[in-house]
Amino acid sequence: MLKLSYETLFEISIRHHYHLDDGAQLFDTLGTDAQFALQNKYDVSDFFSITPTALTSSLLANYHAVCKATSTGLIAGLRYTQTDALNLPEIKPNDTTTFSFYVTVVDGLFANYSALPLQLPVDMVYYFTNDAAFSKRVFPFITATPAVYAGGTNYYPGDMLVNNQAVPTKLFIAQKKNNLDPAAALAGNWITDPLVNEKPLLYAGAPDMVRRMGRIFNYQVTVAGKLPTLILKDRFGNTINVTTVTETGDLNQLKADLSTFPEGLYYAHIATADNSYKEDFPFYYSQNSSAWAFIDIVTKTSDSAYNLLNPDGSLTSPVFSLRFKNRATFWRYVGKSFGAASVSANSLPLTRQGFISVQVPDGSGNNTTDDLPNPSAAMIKPEINQIFSEIYM
Repeated sequence: MLKLSYETLFEISIRHHYHLDDGAQLFDTLGTDAQFALQNKYDVSDFFSITPTALTSSLLANYHAVCKATSTGLIAGLRYTQTDALNLPEIKPNDTTTFSFYVTVVDGLFANYSALPLQLPVDMVYYFTNDAAFSKRVFPFITATPAVYAGGTNYYPGDMLVNNQAVPTKLFIAQKKNNLDPAAALAGNWITDPLVNEKPLLYAGAPDMVRRMGRIFNYQVTVAGKLPTLILKDRFGNTINVTTVTETGDLNQLKADLSTFPEGLYYAHIATADNSYKEDFPFYYSQNSSAWAFIDIVTKTSDSAYNLLNPDGSLTSPVFSLRFKNRATFWRYVGKSFGAASVSANSLPLTRQGFISVQVPDGSGNNTTDDLPNPSAAMIKPEINQIFSEIYM
């Protein structure tokens, strides 16, 4: 007799450390009781709204699947039968099936307390996926693995680097603008994130940005007089037939109507016949202009750890991790008892829970002895090289 029930197709666990850390202590390093207490207060809906695209809603219905928001993210379940100890889906998703979701920010202070660029560049969007072919990533994270240090590059507060992309063992986070190697010039410029089970956590960041395109693909050529052509491919390398229109001017523009294509990830190849002008880039096409990010979960990827199905067709039921680091700022105290030097020696994390004890020089240059209040997420003040939180006393 076959038993019919639901099993996890995939789960996305979203953790934002502004909401989960206890002061300066990372959530994952807390004891079980402390974690339980903080987790009970935590709900992703406080800062995100996550909804499936229309196509994904249709796919879920066709697969007799369910998808539900949870306090920690979302979970999708599939009807399955248990045969010879294998959880076999009643309807097996195709290898190329992609489940896509819109992410919308619902907290006006989200950018203030998240270790991300304060302003998302124009025509860019965050993109999170289990597709290891898209960019380097380490299971279970659906964020791109940060780069390693590159000499001569300017890094800004919140930027992240690893010591090794293939097997990262250290994660460095910039405290202030600098171009120094964190392995050699850590103090004052970089902090090292705590390890969890001897490995660094990996967070959303600038490497997760891709170009966004709406109904009209619009590309401006950056060299005068060049007339390149456009070739579009989907995420699996299939060429898409599309009619391109060139609007001539000082800098020519390529345009194409994408409205008949499904939303999702595409690759643009733009080049002249002689390759004297060439640019290749991925972009995410969606008519949802309000989405802050998109999440794609693909059935089969180039890394078996991320697959939704085993080679025998059984469900792997993976739990993918999407992490957000809380922003760290320099705390500057302002008032009659304080002076220009009344600033914390290092950047300190913004958190919703807990308390961080800090001392700063007062207006006479003496270290304060009383506990000073911690700033709220609304109190940030970006300056040229670093980001401050100002606390008025």
